[in-house]
Amino acid sequence: MFKNKLSFVLLAILLTVAVVLSGCSKKEVSAKEQIQTSMSKSAEIKSYNFNGSMKFEDFDFPQDADMSADQTAAMINTLKSAELSWTGAYKADPMMMEMNLKLDLKGDLAISFTIPIIMTTDKVWVKIPNIPMLPIPENVQGKFIELDLKELAEQSGQTMPTIDVGKSQQMGNDMMEIIFKHIEEETYLSSVSVKDAGLPADVAVDNVIQFNLDKAQIEPFVMTVVEKIAPEIIELLITNEEYRNMLQLKPEDLETAKKELAEVKDSEIKEGLAEMNKELKSLNIKSNIGIDKNDYPVYTDATISASIESEEATGSFAVKVISQTTNVNGDVKFEVGEPTGEDVMTLEELQEQMGGMLGGASIEGM
Repeated sequence: MFKNKLSFVLLAILLTVAVVLSGCSKKEVSAKEQIQTSMSKSAEIKSYNFNGSMKFEDFDFPQDADMSADQTAAMINTLKSAELSWTGAYKADPMMMEMNLKLDLKGDLAISFTIPIIMTTDKVWVKIPNIPMLPIPENVQGKFIELDLKELAEQSGQTMPTIDVGKSQQMGNDMMEIIFKHIEEETYLSSVSVKDAGLPADVAVDNVIQFNLDKAQIEPFVMTVVEKIAPEIIELLITNEEYRNMLQLKPEDLETAKKELAEVKDSEIKEGLAEMNKELKSLNIKSNIGIDKNDYPVYTDATISASIESEEATGSFAVKVISQTTNVNGDVKFEVGEPTGEDVMTLEELQEQMGGMLGGASIEGM
């Protein structure tokens, strides 16, 4: 919908919002002090339970010319009623994460299914659900597909990806420190009371920090991202091999990105933003970060709403994401644990059972 040269702008905004969601600290201190406290406290987290959800609160687009009224209505109703939720547990030593993803669709296409996922440092197991609309063989349903990350990396000729939630959290903290060092606290951040923040009743927090970004703030925000934040984040990745390995990035690619970013002219950014503003009629991103009595960021929510008017599409949408952490550093329990025995299938066995459905795709291509 928007011009290609604006892609980095939108990605920068989403990156910053995602990092902001990773945590804040008490309202009595400055943004920089909040970052330092958050980093320090996050490093202490060795286990926790978690839950969250994502759903559309609004999705209003007119009928597509290539679709019938019934098809359009069905698509809109499906998106409006769709909710993705998750629950799980994590511990750092030995590293294990267990997550249950659940998709609920209401209306004419009502369906609900859960996909358990277990992760360790070198393996991932994904349970195949029973989805009525898909022809999944009965002898495959309920089995765990084992993904050996080292073997997959060798087959593809790539470096084995690193799965380390603790290091990923530290990387997010380092990026957050860069971001908050450059953005204006009084423009984007504010302290709100727990009552006014509208958090769920079961959320136990002492303070709430709110992040806001609207259409009028896009230009100064983007200029700050392009000129200050993005170059430092790229430099962070260039100098940190562990972070590069987690993201599967090469130093030479990052150097190229750094060079290209430095060549972007202010006039090009402003021109691109002007074009985007012709189609983007409204934008609001609001996030609440709840901090408990121990300074741990245990709750976040983010609502992104926008209205668009262009030749390709006209309408509005709003999506809300909620994430909550509980039982911090407690004795977490895993419902499944590492699958073994007859409950486990390899990728090769899965391909044999579902070869026709997969269209003969190779293991490497999966």
